[in-house]
Amino acid sequence: MSKKANKGSTPQRAMPRLARFLSLSPMPADWKGVDELMPILEKLRADGAVVMMKLDGEHARGSSQGPYTALITGQVLAGEFFRSDQPTLEQALAEVIVGYANARWGFDPDGSK
Repeated sequence: MSKKANKGSTPQRAMPRLARFLSLSPMPADWKGVDELMPILEKLRADGAVVMMKLDGEHARGSSQGPYTALITGQVLAGEFFRSDQPTLEQALAEVIVGYANARWGFDPDGSK
């Protein structure tokens, strides 16, 4: 079963709050690229999650399914998974990371907790 992140806040905007929530180094509000996400991705790995990224050259731009797919799965999720297809890799990763962080760590992407 696939889960989605809470739609109240954009997952990309929630990433710097997630870094603070996890007591990681500060992340700029205008972050870009996978390098900025590596400390969070390492936390996911350490938690037992499996993170996969797919860059699909067969998906045409402008299609309903973006060319970038991110997936978080693993035994820690007991058969559940988080998947997102987006027009940018940052959007896809942010959506699945925020969804996972909300489900596993109690992170509130809207910042009300």
